[in-house]
Amino acid sequence: MPQLSLTSAEQPYCQVDYDSRNRWVRATWRGFINPQHALQSIVSSLNTLSTPAVTLFLNDNSQVLNPWFDSLTWLRYAWDSTDTPPPTCVAHVMQPGGDANVGDLDTTWTRSAGTELQLFESVDEAEDWLRGCHQKE
Repeated sequence: MPQLSLTSAEQPYCQVDYDSRNRWVRATWRGFINPQHALQSIVSSLNTLSTPAVTLFLNDNSQVLNPWFDSLTWLRYAWDSTDTPPPTCVAHVMQPGGDANVGDLDTTWTRSAGTELQLFESVDEAEDWLRGCHQKE
C-alpha cells in the first residue's frame, strides 16, 4: 500500500501508511497542526484508511507541537467518509502534556462503532497493545 504524506508549508504534518509487518495503519502527526488543514486532508487519505484488511490503527500525536489537537475527530470524519468499517482497535498516543486534556477527546464515535480505544503516553506502549489486539482476532 502506498504511503501518504500530507504537508503544510513544506513541512510534513501527517504521514499515513500501512505497516504490513504489523498489519495496522499508522497516522503520525508532526509539528504544528492546523485543524482546518487536518480535516481537509481526509480525502487524500481515504485509500489508505479503506483497506479492507485494516482492523488496527495507531494514531501517533507524540510529535505534535500545538497546545491541543484532537486527531480522533479527524479519524471519525475520515472513517465516516468511507464504506469501510472503523478499526476494531485504536491506539492513540497523546501529545506531550496531552494527558491533562483526555476529557476533551471525542470518543463517542469509537464507542458507537464498537471500536476499542486506548490512550498511551508512548508509541512503544501503543504498539505492544495493538500486538495484543491481534491475538483477539
